[in-house]
Amino acid sequence: MKKTMLLLSAAWAFGTVFFACGDDKSESSGEWFDTPTVEVEGMMARVSCTTTLGVGIVTAENAGFVCTAESGSSQIERDITVTGSTLTGRLQDLLPDTRYTVRAFATLGSVRIESPAASFRTGTVPAPESQDLTTRTGWAELPAMDPASEELFYAAHYCEGLPGGRNYTVCCDVEGRIGVWSAFPLHKCYQGNQTRTDKWAYDPEVPRLIQSSLTSGSYQPQPGYSKGHLLASEDRTVNYAANVQTFYVTNVAPQWQNSFNSGVWSSLEADCWNNICLDTLYVVSGVWGVHETATVTDKAGNPCRVPSHFFRVLLRSKDGDTGRKVQEMSAEELQCVGFWFENRAYPSGKPSANMVSVAEIERLTGMRFFVNVPNAPKETFDASAWSFR
Repeated sequence: MKKTMLLLSAAWAFGTVFFACGDDKSESSGEWFDTPTVEVEGMMARVSCTTTLGVGIVTAENAGFVCTAESGSSQIERDITVTGSTLTGRLQDLLPDTRYTVRAFATLGSVRIESPAASFRTGTVPAPESQDLTTRTGWAELPAMDPASEELFYAAHYCEGLPGGRNYTVCCDVEGRIGVWSAFPLHKCYQGNQTRTDKWAYDPEVPRLIQSSLTSGSYQPQPGYSKGHLLASEDRTVNYAANVQTFYVTNVAPQWQNSFNSGVWSSLEADCWNNICLDTLYVVSGVWGVHETATVTDKAGNPCRVPSHFFRVLLRSKDGDTGRKVQEMSAEELQCVGFWFENRAYPSGKPSANMVSVAEIERLTGMRFFVNVPNAPKETFDASAWSFR
C-alpha cells in the first residue's frame, strides 16, 4: 500500500509540473497502465486494461477508455467496470473496416493519466436489407419504394397497445445518416394525454451502422441545425410507446432551427390537426437534395447529409366521413396538397405561402407519392379546401 501511495503521489506531482487545471492534454505512460487488450466482434470491441496504481485508486467513476478512429474522430466510453486492478468496457457504434486506437485513462484530482495505445481494426458487415413493404398496398400513405436499393433502408413501426396497427414507416439514407421520409396516418385515435418523452434512441428496426449518433445532443456545430422531426412528437400523444418511437434518430434530419423548425415547420405540423377527418388524413413528411454550403456531423463526428429542402404531402377524402377506403374513391372524392420549403429561416411563419401540388413535389424530387391510391388527384390542389394559416 505504501508503494501504491508513493506512485499516486508521484503521479500527482507529475501532473502538477506538466498540467494546469483545465488543460486538455494528457500524458501517456506505461508506468501507470499496461497496454489495453482488445477483442473485436464486428462493429463492437471489448477492451480491458490493468492499472498498476493499486486497488481502489482507479474506479468506474474516474476512469474510462478513449477510442480514436484513423480519421481523427474520437469517442469516450465511461460505462466501464473495474474489478480489482482491471478496467473493462465495450466500444460500440464503430465504423466498419476502420483502424482505431484505444487508451485507458483515469482522472486523479486535476490530473489525467493515460495508458499506452492499443490498435485494432473493426470487421466488415454485409449490406443491410430493408423490410419489403411494397406488399402493404392497404397503407394509403406509402410512397413508391425500392427494397433492393443499397442507398435507402425502409422500416415500419407499430403501435404497442391502442390504437393498434402501424405507427409510421421510415426511409433512411444509408450514407447520409438521416431520415429521407416518414409516412404516417393522422387521426384522432393517435391523440391522448402523453407528454413529450424526449427519449432519444437508436431505431431497433434499422442497422446501427447507418444511424446517426444523436441519442444525446444534436448536430454539430451549434447553434444552427437541429434534429428536425419528420413525424412530430405531438402527432403521437396516445401513449408512451407511440411517442417514444418518434424519437428514433431515423425520424429526423438536419433542419435549420431558427424560424424554420421552431417556426413555419412547427406551424405546419400543428395545422395538420385542423385537417384530420374520420376517414383519416395520410401524410408523407421528408427531405430532398444536398445543401450547397452547410455541413454537419453527429456527436461521434460522422458526417450527416444536410438536405436543401423539406416537404410534406397530404391526402384525404373531401367529405371526411364516408366510412370508405380512399383506395375505393374517385378523384372527385379526394383532395391532395403539398408543402415545399428550402432549408432556411422563414420569418413569415405561414405554411399556406408554401402550398404546391403533390405532382409538383414529385417533379422536383423524382419521388412518387400515394402509389396505393390510384385516383389521388396529385396534379391539382384547392387551397380553400384546407385549413392552414
